Amino acid sequence: MSIIVNKVQITDAEIGREMQYHPAPSQENAWRMAAQSLVIRQLLLQQAASNGLCQDAESITQPENEEALIDQLLEHDVTVPEADEATCRRYYDNHPDSFILDDKTGERASFEIAHMSIRDYLHTKAMRIAVAEYIKALSYAAEIKGFELDNI
Repeated sequence: MSIIVNKVQITDAEIGREMQYHPAPSQENAWRMAAQSLVIRQLLLQQAASNGLCQDAESITQPENEEALIDQLLEHDVTVPEADEATCRRYYDNHPDSFILDDKTGERASFEIAHMSIRDYLHTKAMRIAVAEYIKALSYAAEIKGFELDNI
């Protein structure tokens, strides 16, 4: 059975090759994870082409080029605000056990020491959520046959 994403076919052979990157408790789970990965990649590459970042998704030959193109697309289309100091301080205050320097003494890192780590963590978390929503929006606008995306 093949999968179609906006008239582009993803074959069983492609899914079979992708399965090695998706260890799972069963072959069925690995197949599903590989198929989902390929569907998402196809959605992103097609959007990159639609945005004029490349001629078309089929003309990209190297996986490194695909990754660079997807990174460029996400950098352009998905933005999240940086956490300000007040937001970082709130996170610090609400997660007192997260910044323990020494388990024996219970000494906690100061906010000044933890601030950059908190900001980076909150940015990464927000970016993951934003990318998942972006992919969801692409999937709603796409015609996907032979496969249903799981919760992204």
